[in-house]
Amino acid sequence: MNLKEWCKIDESLYNAETNEQYLQFAGHDYDKKNIENLSKMKYLVSEIFVRSFSEPRILLLSSIENISDAITKPLELKLHEVRSSKIKNRDFKYGGKHVTWNTWRQFNSTEIDHKKRRVVFDDFVKKTKYIAPVINLRFRKIRKIYSDFAEKVDENKKGSLNPLDGYLINEKITLSKLKKLVSDMGARATTPFMSELNFGTDLIGKEPEYYDDFYFFRNRIFQNMEKYFTKINPVVTVKRTLGSIGFDFSKIHFDTDDRPNKYPSPICFFVKIPDDIRVLYKSESPYFNLSSCYHETGHAIHASSINPDLNYWEKYKFSMGVAEIFSILIESLTRNPLYLKDIGITNDKILSDLIWRNKFMELFFVVFYAANSLMKMEYWNRNLSIYEASRLYEKLIKKYMGLEVPGEYWMLHHILPEAIMYVPSYMIAAIRAAELERYLCNRFSDKWWNEPSAGKKMREIMAKGEGINLEEFSKLDQNIFMKEICSS
Repeated sequence: MNLKEWCKIDESLYNAETNEQYLQFAGHDYDKKNIENLSKMKYLVSEIFVRSFSEPRILLLSSIENISDAITKPLELKLHEVRSSKIKNRDFKYGGKHVTWNTWRQFNSTEIDHKKRRVVFDDFVKKTKYIAPVINLRFRKIRKIYSDFAEKVDENKKGSLNPLDGYLINEKITLSKLKKLVSDMGARATTPFMSELNFGTDLIGKEPEYYDDFYFFRNRIFQNMEKYFTKINPVVTVKRTLGSIGFDFSKIHFDTDDRPNKYPSPICFFVKIPDDIRVLYKSESPYFNLSSCYHETGHAIHASSINPDLNYWEKYKFSMGVAEIFSILIESLTRNPLYLKDIGITNDKILSDLIWRNKFMELFFVVFYAANSLMKMEYWNRNLSIYEASRLYEKLIKKYMGLEVPGEYWMLHHILPEAIMYVPSYMIAAIRAAELERYLCNRFSDKWWNEPSAGKKMREIMAKGEGINLEEFSKLDQNIFMKEICSS
């Protein structure tokens, strides 16, 4: 088998597995056995690559990840099942059914009795005891697999390779540089965040407490302006905006229906790049629906714009720090007063208030994801137990957010207990998205979304997939992003 033949088989397996995962996350009937069988097939194909090839290195790392994913797939599926069945509160309901992990955010966005939200939060934190052993066993197995392949990746590693090492190689960044970047951003955001958090009563109608998490704030603080967004259809509006500058939506499917078992967070599936891209989200609140739809659409137009003639690894294996650039860029339109005026939000007071609240949420994003990122880095780097990770998380949340949050909360997050890393990529991409936005404004206009030439340039950048030329618009300079959100 040559490399071209191997890539064709691996891509077919990826397409089939992603389609089945889409059905699972969408809340449709899916074939659990099929997912497990496809994982086993990916395992065998990945083993062939590791035995037969060393280059391209990105496929070597991807194959190791696939092997670890395949071996731990039953545990991943078990995590989904236990989380859905055990992380449930029998005291309160949403949509006529008991609140579950899948409907928790929707419950928080609509429940006016804060005491009820606290009860559910406390109950869910206690019930992390059901998922902690699954998370622990899965991550331990993943660590062992990476260690087994250490010398294949780097003959000097001699068994010391861990999942964090693979992440750093893909992101083309050192651990010391990533830690410094994340901790510096967190430190810069902490004081202005805590200052704004003192006005929590104005934001959420009460003093902020430990159970008022990032996702609750993201929905609740925009409530007094939601009437301005209720008539805006996010899908129609984003298609109109991006379609006018040349983006093709014929390959992108949107699913906005609400189902009991549908994944709580917005998500985009690259079922087949660039021909079959699927966006999932369900309603939480009018303004959040707009921003989340735009975020996932950024992923979708990125994937659908990749040159189909690229090599397999160039189409699919770009880093997560690249994957989030265009989603954050497109989402930023929903915070841009010039754009909001274009889509009918013309009340100057509302726009001014929206800018302030979005700056607060950006600060919240930085302090929250700084804690998330640093905890996960230390988890892999220091080989922490679940208990140690939870205690570290408490300290980091206290340091950056100033709140006493139970450390087990990280296991209720939608990414931290599942992905090997990922969370620092949001921070890397936020910087690059801010740099790209400045690039587009300087080269075209402050209203670049009205310029077909800007759309053409974006597609040129996106088309290169893994080979994206970041130097064209990015120096990974956090100042552009941080100065904007830290300004009063």
